[in-house]
Amino acid sequence: MASKPVKSPDSIDPDSDTPGWMALSRAASLSDKLTVRIGQMIDGGELAIGDKLPAESDLAERFGVSRPIIREALSRLRSQGLIISRRGSGSYVRTREGPAPAVPVARAETMFGPLNSLAQVKKCFQFRATIEGDAAYYASQKRTPESLAEMKIALERLEDAVAGQMVGISPDYEFHVAVARASGNEFFETIMRQLRTPVEFTINLARSLSLTRTVEHRMTIQGEHVGIYNAIEAGDGETARRVMHSHLENACARIFDGPDGSVSP
Repeated sequence: MASKPVKSPDSIDPDSDTPGWMALSRAASLSDKLTVRIGQMIDGGELAIGDKLPAESDLAERFGVSRPIIREALSRLRSQGLIISRRGSGSYVRTREGPAPAVPVARAETMFGPLNSLAQVKKCFQFRATIEGDAAYYASQKRTPESLAEMKIALERLEDAVAGQMVGISPDYEFHVAVARASGNEFFETIMRQLRTPVEFTINLARSLSLTRTVEHRMTIQGEHVGIYNAIEAGDGETARRVMHSHLENACARIFDGPDGSVSP
């Protein structure tokens, strides 16, 4: 009989009875579990505000998971506001209010599950355009240097994805969550977290299609994100609302009507 592999003390065990994991559903993914585990490290003081997180390779070795799992967990922690990433430097613990959630709020499938039809894809874009348009407006009024830095980092990661011909789901989602957070209204951020499953589905669909099209097409999409950032940075609320609304309408049109289906911003 083959012996079981020896796990490191921090390896993520789906069947663990450790109290810290009791609130997690057994159906939760490894990235969910790791998100909560690192959140516990922050709450417990093992990682203090301002501390730099270990490198992805070191985290992967410590927790016995792959680097893609590490990247997904870090993406969730960024979207929850627990950490901030600095280009070329790494990820750092940021100031946060309240204890870490027992269940990762970034995966609220019980409220908003996966999309199951093209009609729902359109409805999701319609809903997002309404909600995120107003979030962008208020972000332009409430922006801070830190919130602008978060948006800019996400934009840079999106630019890297375009250059590397990658889909870029995580940085796209992180950008939109950063806008919602910058609004200063926790309800905008909460709804974006609860919408993560359908939002990531629509991002994956739209950006995967963009990989079959020209570089110019992908740069147009990137330019829409930059336009949103520029309007927020400039404090121009009406433009921020309009360009966010147009960006989401364009994303939907590009899926259903092809690369020339965009509307004017």
